[in-house]
Amino acid sequence: MSSRVPPHLPTVAILLAAGDSLRMGSPKALVEWRGRPLLHHQLDEIGRSGVAGCVVVLGRDAERFGPLVQAWAGPAETTRSIVNPRHAEGKCASILAGLGALASLPAPPGAVCIVSVDQPLAARLLDALLDAARAEWSGDGGRAILVPTFRGRRGHPPLLHLSLLPELMQIDEANEGLKAVVRRRPERVLEVPWDDDQILLNLNAGTDLERAPDS
Repeated sequence: MSSRVPPHLPTVAILLAAGDSLRMGSPKALVEWRGRPLLHHQLDEIGRSGVAGCVVVLGRDAERFGPLVQAWAGPAETTRSIVNPRHAEGKCASILAGLGALASLPAPPGAVCIVSVDQPLAARLLDALLDAARAEWSGDGGRAILVPTFRGRRGHPPLLHLSLLPELMQIDEANEGLKAVVRRRPERVLEVPWDDDQILLNLNAGTDLERAPDS
């Protein structure tokens, strides 16, 4: 099977904010990051980028976070918040819920960027991934998965062409979920070098926040 993919339509971000935050001790979406809650930081950076839309996946605290998403100054026609009733099953269930919600957007996307609320974003990183995707998927197509790297280490978020949708819909926690899709066929992965080790950061616990750089 060829690793080449057709040219892409707009990219949509799936923002995962459905976790129970057990190790953090309080909702990660409300943890302050550079003067604002992580949820708003992520939405602001997505909104400042060239990403065409966003699906926010909420879970246990949906009643609390839903109004925060609605109050965000993003274009309502391209932003959706949904509730994943299976959020306790893990990250894969929320990714699947987000993928299932893509049909509710005004136009079908050609790619998705999977963003976790506890992995701080930068708009310029999203734009760099989008630029790399445009170059890779122009003409006869290109590799279906783009991953940023810092000094040879892969980080987040991944950007995936939706020609992978059937495979993505089969992920589960038992088979390492999205990581397995990225690792399965190395020839379809494009690594995009990046200049900031923030792409390696995961704010899973309070100690991670204490060690994180301020800027």
